[in-house]
Amino acid sequence: MRPIFPLSALCLVFALAVLCGADSEAQSLAENPEVVTNLGTVPVDYVRDVSPILRSRCATCHNAAEAGGELRLDTAAEVMKGGQNGVAILPGNSGESRLLQAVLQTGELKMPPPDEAKPLEEAQIAILRRWIDEGAVVPAHELPMIHWAFQKPVRPVVPLVSAADISAEKSSSAQTSEINPIDSFIAQRHFQQQLKPLPVASTDVQLRRVYLDLIGLPPTPAQLQAFLNDRSPTAWGKVVDELLASPHYGERWGRHWMDVWRYSDWDGYGAEVRESKPHIWRWRDWIIESLNDDKPYDRMIIEMLAADEIAPHDAQAIRATGFLVRNWYLFNRNTWIDNTVEHTGKAFMGITLNCARCHDHMYDPISQAEYYQFRAFFEPHDIRTDRLPGQSDVSKDGLVRVFDANAGAATLLFIRGDEKNPLKDKPLLAQVPAALGSSQLAIQQVELPPTAYYPGLQSFVAAETLRSAEVESENSAAALLISQQAVATAQAQLLAFQQATATTPVSAPFLTDDFSAARPNIWGVGMGNWQYQDGRLSQLDSADTMCSMKTQEPHPSNFMARLKFRPTGGDVYKSVGISFDASDDQNFSFVYASAGSSKVQVAQRINGVDQYPPDAAKDILVDLNRDHELLVTVRGTQVEVTFNSEAVLTYVLPNRRPAQGQFHIWTYDATAEFLSLEIMSDAILSEADLLAAVQGAESTAKVSGNKMTVASAALDFTKMRIAADQANYAMPPAANSKELSLAAGKAERTLAVHQEELKLLTAEQILMIAKAALPVDGSLLDEPKRKAVADAEAAVTAARTAFETAQKAATELVETYTKLTAVYPTTSTGRRSALAQWIASRNNPLTARVAINHIWLRHFHQPLVSTVFDFGMNGKPSIHPELLDWLATELMDNGWKMKPLHRLMVTSNAYRRASSPSAEARAMASGNTVLDPGNLQLWRQNSYRMEAEVVRDATLHVAGMLDKTMFGPDLDPDAGLTLGRRSVYFRTSKEKKMTFLSTFDSPNPVECYQRAESISPQQSLAMSNNPLTLAQSRTVAAKLSAQIALEPSENTVTQFVTLAFRHVLTRDPSVAELTECTGFIQQQSARFAVPGSLTVFAGGTENSVKPSGEASQRARENLIHVLFNHNDFVTVR
Repeated sequence: MRPIFPLSALCLVFALAVLCGADSEAQSLAENPEVVTNLGTVPVDYVRDVSPILRSRCATCHNAAEAGGELRLDTAAEVMKGGQNGVAILPGNSGESRLLQAVLQTGELKMPPPDEAKPLEEAQIAILRRWIDEGAVVPAHELPMIHWAFQKPVRPVVPLVSAADISAEKSSSAQTSEINPIDSFIAQRHFQQQLKPLPVASTDVQLRRVYLDLIGLPPTPAQLQAFLNDRSPTAWGKVVDELLASPHYGERWGRHWMDVWRYSDWDGYGAEVRESKPHIWRWRDWIIESLNDDKPYDRMIIEMLAADEIAPHDAQAIRATGFLVRNWYLFNRNTWIDNTVEHTGKAFMGITLNCARCHDHMYDPISQAEYYQFRAFFEPHDIRTDRLPGQSDVSKDGLVRVFDANAGAATLLFIRGDEKNPLKDKPLLAQVPAALGSSQLAIQQVELPPTAYYPGLQSFVAAETLRSAEVESENSAAALLISQQAVATAQAQLLAFQQATATTPVSAPFLTDDFSAARPNIWGVGMGNWQYQDGRLSQLDSADTMCSMKTQEPHPSNFMARLKFRPTGGDVYKSVGISFDASDDQNFSFVYASAGSSKVQVAQRINGVDQYPPDAAKDILVDLNRDHELLVTVRGTQVEVTFNSEAVLTYVLPNRRPAQGQFHIWTYDATAEFLSLEIMSDAILSEADLLAAVQGAESTAKVSGNKMTVASAALDFTKMRIAADQANYAMPPAANSKELSLAAGKAERTLAVHQEELKLLTAEQILMIAKAALPVDGSLLDEPKRKAVADAEAAVTAARTAFETAQKAATELVETYTKLTAVYPTTSTGRRSALAQWIASRNNPLTARVAINHIWLRHFHQPLVSTVFDFGMNGKPSIHPELLDWLATELMDNGWKMKPLHRLMVTSNAYRRASSPSAEARAMASGNTVLDPGNLQLWRQNSYRMEAEVVRDATLHVAGMLDKTMFGPDLDPDAGLTLGRRSVYFRTSKEKKMTFLSTFDSPNPVECYQRAESISPQQSLAMSNNPLTLAQSRTVAAKLSAQIALEPSENTVTQFVTLAFRHVLTRDPSVAELTECTGFIQQQSARFAVPGSLTVFAGGTENSVKPSGEASQRARENLIHVLFNHNDFVTVR
């Protein structure tokens, strides 16, 4: 095992280049080779010039963790010390220095090894040579603790710039005589580096830019005109304030922070959740709401890491812990916790803690032990889903959140990061790295309120549980009455048969169909793709809905239906079945076999709501691509189901059946072949049948009576445990709490007796049905039926044993009873709240800087610190350190509110500046491109391509088809081209994301601290061919044509082109564009006027918006489609 260094030694082991203060302003010579050749007498600086080369090219193999040849090149002291072959540097003599000989690769030793890495660049070698020849000067004190990012930011003085500088920076449209502090810092740099900034952009470019940056939607022509009409000096500020007050600001910037915080909806295989959790969309809604409310950033951090500790009673705040929930991983808790540590460090502090998981950090002063001490903050926590009003089933909806489940969980250091090799005798306590702040936080255990550790105490839980028990009791009583009526009816039918003098005639079949050909006189076709082929009927659409055919005539009241079918495919459920008593699509009964769920189920749709009684289902294997037979016999309200000759269940419908209804065959989420159907009317043909019906009805009534007993006992238990809860959790507990607990315990055990008795009766009924299905002649050939009897007998034996056990348990006196919900620990460790408050403290040197860097990046499209998640010693220094620290302190001094920072940035001239020079300014700009080719000093604004979500949302918005409904569950990404909701509300995860967004570099939910921006042919194809763009093009063209009809002009084509540019691109066309586009419309109109001359393309997806049948309008649609594909649509200038 490698040693764990104490702090004093650690400072030496991991000391690297000091990247602070004025040094960080200077550009490394290695980053600007041209400077090397023109260096003149300026000395090479170790910190600025040499250390970045050694760290990036050499220190990976020559560091504290892995010192190849016993040579370390990660600190100045170690560089000068040398390795096993002696010193590597001879100051003043580069020719004899081993280091230079190795990187020149002229001798036997070649570094880096040619087969492992590229050689150093000539400019880098030149810097090393100059440094050595100049004496190899190194800093006297190179302690990591004085790294610039590890020092608390101090507000610098805003530079005083000269009047000439001010006039150069201010625009003719400046609102006040005061210069924006951002512009002061930028102007100082321009003066120092002799840069001449571009003027502010044109009004339309500025307005489109700020709309897209703040709300993610372009301005409408009316909004543009309103701004142009406002000549007041406060016009720009008013627009900014309106946008920051818009609810769409939260959606736009919520998506930015969702990138940083790794938002991901649940991911998995089929129904198995493997990463993140269902219902995490509530965290997404919390992000949007918090940003719209301008919740302070420090408070957001605290709630995301520890809302359950600092606001345990506030379900709205607890949604924020989705930040931690998102890291949940099914297969390995260590992976889950490691991800939590890594991305807490990166997202909030810009520090790569994960690099110290297996060994001490190679660059930053963080030991491996400190990594695991940081992990200890999260060791006790786990995930749970709490019940919410209106839904008792948390699998369907709930509040997914964190809590401390195991306060005693030990944090062990894994030797070399191997979880199979923990250092068991040295558990670690929760601490933050010493280099970043106090190593001992004030951690205090949190006493939770009862509703936090026992959610069942929330008033709605008791009320809804009680009402559900009452409804179940009422329904069971009604079902008993119906079953008793069914007994009376069956007895009357038997008596009438016995008293009849004539022989009961045998009824003819109601319907027989072998599905060899279409029979429209029998069937009406509904939804689905029904095809008669190869002598059978196929349904080929696996839609997530009922694809059905229904009989033209109503079916008999009592009937027997025998359906033979073969399921062939589907996605999840793969269900095939029949419906009866169908008067409309809102009310009917149905029976189906599901290959996906492996069951047969009797169910009902009542007033549009599907009801699936658990006692009307039977687990049974339903294979795909195999013939099956479903036999359903309906007598009154009794439904008997046999599947593949096995009697599977008998169920009494709880409601009175209608006088008549249609019969349906259908699929749901399935494709299938239908082989034959036979429906016999009045299936009771003999006294034996009638006698069996009486016995069956009496058996069903007995079961219904027991169900009512169970429901009544359940209601009693519900009342008892609510009373016991109120007594036990009162402050102080009620005097009769023990008595009430005993009563609740007895009620629960009484309920268990009735439940087991019901299971026994049900098992006996199934046994009776199975025996009745045996051949009368005692044939031994029907082995499946004999096996069904044997299985039923075994089930009866097991049920009887369970019943007797429950009877015995009911005699015991116990105070324990099952609570309304799970009960969790009464305390939380307080670790996460202590950590969160430290991260969100002014004393943390990193948090405010990292937040500002992310905000700046998304306004200026280049960060102040290019390594956005690494502010450590291996990261890049800030290109504007004073500006970064001024903004960081401004954020904190404004109470960590972000909207004032947005306002400050977008009202600066630096933000409003043009991104490309006009013809008059090109000569000036050419000088800038030589002095600052990367635009690091912001002499112009940076243009960028819209993010994926903005491309889609803007397309819908321009057409007026964007559905601005906010919040709610994640939407199916496959519906992204048909549903008009904003992109932020669609599901996004590793495996489930919208294809269109992926084409435009949508965020990788694994990690996306800064978006990539690619250019590919697929993006052009996506914009030109996808049905969304086509539909919106046609919609926009129709609206503009209608507008022209109300405001006619002499040249409607020119008028349309001008409106189209304003509507889609937020600008007027140039003279050349106007000429080209009017000619295009005329040419296309002529082409469409002769349809026979057009090329017809087969296939493709049918669009929801059809093209116009009128030639000139079709040409206008084409022009809008072209403009959606214009570079100026997807580009923000």
